[in-house]
Amino acid sequence: MPKRRRDDAGEIRPPVKRSRTGSRRNLLDISDEILLRVLFFLPIRDLLKVECVSHRFRSLATDGELWKAKYYDTWVRSRARRAPPSQGREASQQRLKAAKWLQHGYKLRNNPAIDWKRQFKIRTNWASGTARLCEVEVAQPPSPPVIAKVCQGIIFTVDGRAGLRAWSGERTLKAQFRLEPSAEATCMAVETIEGGPHLVLGFADGSFSTYLYQTDGRFEHLLTQHSADGPLMAVALAMPYIMTVSKTKFLALYDMTTPNVARDSRPTASPIARLQSDASFSPVSLSLRRTPGNVTATIAYAFNRLRSGWCLGLQEIRLTPAGALIDSRLTSSLDTPLDGRYEGRDRWGLSTRSASSLPVPLHPQLMSAPTSLSYEHPFLVGTLADNTIMSFLVTSNEEKLEISAGRRLWGHTSAVSGAEVNNRGKAVSISCRGDEIRVWELEAVMTNNSQPKTSTKIKAVHSLSDVAAALARRGTGLGLAVQDLKRELSLTRRWVGFDEEHVVVLGDRDQKQVMALYDFT
Repeated sequence: MPKRRRDDAGEIRPPVKRSRTGSRRNLLDISDEILLRVLFFLPIRDLLKVECVSHRFRSLATDGELWKAKYYDTWVRSRARRAPPSQGREASQQRLKAAKWLQHGYKLRNNPAIDWKRQFKIRTNWASGTARLCEVEVAQPPSPPVIAKVCQGIIFTVDGRAGLRAWSGERTLKAQFRLEPSAEATCMAVETIEGGPHLVLGFADGSFSTYLYQTDGRFEHLLTQHSADGPLMAVALAMPYIMTVSKTKFLALYDMTTPNVARDSRPTASPIARLQSDASFSPVSLSLRRTPGNVTATIAYAFNRLRSGWCLGLQEIRLTPAGALIDSRLTSSLDTPLDGRYEGRDRWGLSTRSASSLPVPLHPQLMSAPTSLSYEHPFLVGTLADNTIMSFLVTSNEEKLEISAGRRLWGHTSAVSGAEVNNRGKAVSISCRGDEIRVWELEAVMTNNSQPKTSTKIKAVHSLSDVAAALARRGTGLGLAVQDLKRELSLTRRWVGFDEEHVVVLGDRDQKQVMALYDFT
């Protein structure tokens, strides 16, 4: 050990430290792989703040693999955790659904074309009910009511004056196809397959027409099929099959094939089945779905039973992929002693079977019909005039067709005018008056006995009903702000539809038809 030096006063001085050799190291000297691993453990809020540090951190914090892992852990794996460890039939069904969601999540992970940060933002906005609102006037009187459908970010509308139109984004008209002056559209269905969205329009004279929306922004008319069934009230499309229901109580199923005789030959629609009901059913919901072994056409309807109130019924028509009939079967939510199966053949050669479940438990003072029905297997939703929604699960396999016991859902503060559900259990409902739109996750609601949060109310970021926003736009005049508030509340909601990114609402205000677009991107 070296001796310490003494100064003249006898004090001991500490030895002089040597300076470090080499350059100083900081956080930016770490490799991108290690930084990405560190960013993986950050919360979402901190991860968004890291984007503002520098260009390098922005590229790292927006990495697709990083947001892919965040999306999977937050939205996909959480569904798998809902599967209970207990044994039994219901537990096995829930584990099967969780396995399907895991499989769906792995398919998403392997898709290189997905913007994972954008998908995470969309799912977060859906969970919180936050959306950007944009309104556009689509028709003026005396035009008949506008019919609309939403498919993959494109909104298709049809009315007697403007014809068939395609909208994209905020007030952007992409394409328009004029209809014949005598053509009065009453219903519409949309399906997207290879080649673009296909549409089918049903008309008041009993005919229907199919169209193809092409990528260059125009509609191509494919075929028109005439029938004597009367005005059509609902149509369904699952290429190459089309299903129609008329107000004269006829149900028809068509096969649309393309002959290969000539290059310019157009498709033709050949009838497969045609049924007639003895009773009038309203409202109805049609569904066409494909399975590996067959094609299933389903009609959901409401009917009134003496001393039982309003009930829901389902009829399925099963076909082979070649279009040959297999059988038909019935089920309802009516608790009836006729629990056996009736094996018979009707005039069209369709075998009929029946099952039973529970009736729709309406309050005695409100024994009115459901205001709307929506069915996408396996979820069946009916909206009621007593501010509630009834949700059912449908079991459809080779052995049976059955409607489960319904569950009543509360959340709306006024009568529910309409709802739409998709095959993954997401539903959107809307009240008759006022700005009240709710999002439901029916898979969690139907599988859990206790659900702390059954629905989320959609809140418009730029809502016209916000008095503070109205004051900001209109100045300090309170009278103008209140007038703007009354204008928003005067919008009568009539129809609601949605896809993965948007909710579209059709309504009437001041005798004008308005389309409101809620954007979750």
